[in-house]
Amino acid sequence: MNIRRFALGEGKCSTHALSSIVFTAGFTTAVILPFYLYLFGAGIFWEFLGIAICTLVVWGVESYPLMRYTRKSGKILTLPGYYEYRFKSRGGLLRLFASVEIIVISVVLAALFVKELSIILGVIFDIETNKCMAIVLILLSGLLGYFGINLIYKTAWAKAVILVFGISFILFYMVSTLGAEGLMKNLMSSDITGSVSRYLNVLYHNGKLLEPEDFVSLISMGLLASGMPFMLGIFFAQKGPKSINKGRRVIIIFSIILFEAAFFMGAVSRGYLYPEKLTNSLSRYFYLLFTKLYNESGTGRFASFILILVIVIGFVTAIEGAMHVVITSIYEDIITCGKLIKVNPKKSRRDLIIISFIVGLTVLLVGAYIEQMSISVIITFIATLGCSVSPTVFLSLVWKRMNSAGCMAGLVGGLLAVPFFKFTPFLMLGGERVSLCDMLGINSVIPSMITTILFVVFVSLITEKPDEKIEKEFREIKSRISE
Repeated sequence: MNIRRFALGEGKCSTHALSSIVFTAGFTTAVILPFYLYLFGAGIFWEFLGIAICTLVVWGVESYPLMRYTRKSGKILTLPGYYEYRFKSRGGLLRLFASVEIIVISVVLAALFVKELSIILGVIFDIETNKCMAIVLILLSGLLGYFGINLIYKTAWAKAVILVFGISFILFYMVSTLGAEGLMKNLMSSDITGSVSRYLNVLYHNGKLLEPEDFVSLISMGLLASGMPFMLGIFFAQKGPKSINKGRRVIIIFSIILFEAAFFMGAVSRGYLYPEKLTNSLSRYFYLLFTKLYNESGTGRFASFILILVIVIGFVTAIEGAMHVVITSIYEDIITCGKLIKVNPKKSRRDLIIISFIVGLTVLLVGAYIEQMSISVIITFIATLGCSVSPTVFLSLVWKRMNSAGCMAGLVGGLLAVPFFKFTPFLMLGGERVSLCDMLGINSVIPSMITTILFVVFVSLITEKPDEKIEKEFREIKSRISE
């Protein structure tokens, strides 16, 4: 198996599409959406509206030109490789920086995902967290190293079916057990929420009426998916516009069904778990839900194991996607194109398996030494990657004046913007120093993306414009000549 087959595989358009949406929605929709609905109410809908907008932008605006650039170059396998080809960057600095940024953040993300999964399984089954992480990573490293992205493609249908039918089965079981009247009584109990209508009202979040800045924050969180390297890398494997169109239809159908099932499962789970007090711990939430289902025996016990399967798939889709990006980028961008080590193409499978286990070990070590674990930490790293990659890719596909210096500036600006706006207390409010996000009452996504765009535009304009060859190719790609 060569690196191209490892990176792009031989999947059909439907598996490309499902791999993309299962990666994007598997963790967020199957795991986070039910938990957030249980905790905050239906106002979380706006965050997933952002994911829908992101999906439309990625598949409607970015997919075609990314596919055309890949077909014209014949050698693009990674986002750093795309940057280098798009801007004809010399010296390899842009590709090196982009690959290191993606590798480091993706390793941390994979470590956060696998540790949170291990914490949940550890709480439920009384398994030591590090042992659980080791088991998961050994399995994934071996399978990814041997099969590459075909592992993700070939399991996409099974994962999609299990997620949709699994969540639906759990939902129907909880509703049938409680009954409509019992569910309403539980939801109206004073220690859960004062009003069912408020809890199920999309204009309320965490019991409070949403303000304009809340809509901005919630919707913007969904836009981060447009910066995930694995999701964008899917289009490097597309054969043509017909496969993209078919894939987009598959995504629309699957995402609507999955979202609706997870939405109602999260809403019903609050009433089902009554009289338990609310918990803001993800692992505690799934422990409570698993325990109550398991104690019902019979069908309930079967539903409890379906729940575990859904949780595992939700996390694994994110972990394997992040690891695949890291392995591919290390081999293609760092080793091969960086010419650090002379590789033998005939032994690429061996090399990829070795790199896979090294990546797995690195993820395990990072996960073992991460002490501060919370969903907010995971979201911060997703935001850092998304705010750096998303605007640079988008502008590179719609603005012909953008150059390699602007691309580098955008990657650096996006990397620094999220922690700066989120954590740096450089403003005074009520006699205290606070960050911009605290002052405005929003998250760091929008100001960070704006910063990235400004960096790209400013640096591109003050540096040398792209040569005629690059602009001509941009116009050809935009006018679909390569199709």
